[in-house]
Amino acid sequence: MVKRILSGVVGISFIVSVIILSGNFPVIIDVFVAAVCAIAVGEFANAAKILKNWQISFPSMAFAVIYPILMNYNAWLIVGYAYTAVMLSMMIFFHEKISFKEFAYIYSMTIVITLSLSTIIQMKDMDSAHPAFYFVLTLGLPWLADAGAYFAGVFLGKHKLCPTISPKKTIEGAVGGTVVCILATCGIGWIFAEFVYQNIHVNYINLAVLSLIGSLLSILGDLSFSVIKRTFEIKDYGNLIPGHGGVLDRFDSVVVVSPFLYIMMAYMPIMGV
Repeated sequence: MVKRILSGVVGISFIVSVIILSGNFPVIIDVFVAAVCAIAVGEFANAAKILKNWQISFPSMAFAVIYPILMNYNAWLIVGYAYTAVMLSMMIFFHEKISFKEFAYIYSMTIVITLSLSTIIQMKDMDSAHPAFYFVLTLGLPWLADAGAYFAGVFLGKHKLCPTISPKKTIEGAVGGTVVCILATCGIGWIFAEFVYQNIHVNYINLAVLSLIGSLLSILGDLSFSVIKRTFEIKDYGNLIPGHGGVLDRFDSVVVVSPFLYIMMAYMPIMGV
């Protein structure tokens, strides 16, 4: 637990640094997301034992880097088409080394991971007046739900949530994580309204509802990627973050939560004058 907490502190410090730098250099968030996408795709390829097949793993990681950077320059369709064409070509030219199953694994998950996490950038650009808030909310919501579920499960957990997929998760943990998530995200909204932005109104009802649904979706993301880990018979996607596993282990829930928040921004705004 100590290692997990220390890694969390280091990770939070890094995220705070990204937020501070993004004030003068907004592109830093784009670069951050691109790096996360590339590492996550690489970790998945390694888990699926496809990383050694550079013919499909390299184009996939390249797409994961390029797409988030060029997404808002009207080049997303070109980048997506080029990636698809390259991958299909590699499957044809190296059909004796690369199976369709391997192609399907890496292609589908690269698209899911990259497009989903890229909505973090789209949210930042959609509401350019409050980019830091939505960046923090997108990462903080699923992570707070996970942290709350972890500690609630340790101290109160009795009933297993989904034992065949994730034996340590409990119903009590899920409920505790949801409660912590709602309270903490509302607290984040208050902090930004009082100390970061001036004369800003926070719709706490919308924020609480989004936090409630988002915390449940974070469980969906976590369990979905746990099924994948069980398929490949691995414990974690990597060991880059001590006590937490790899980057994909930390962003699996964000993959599901971020697109949801991006979609709901148009219907349930949180920040306003």
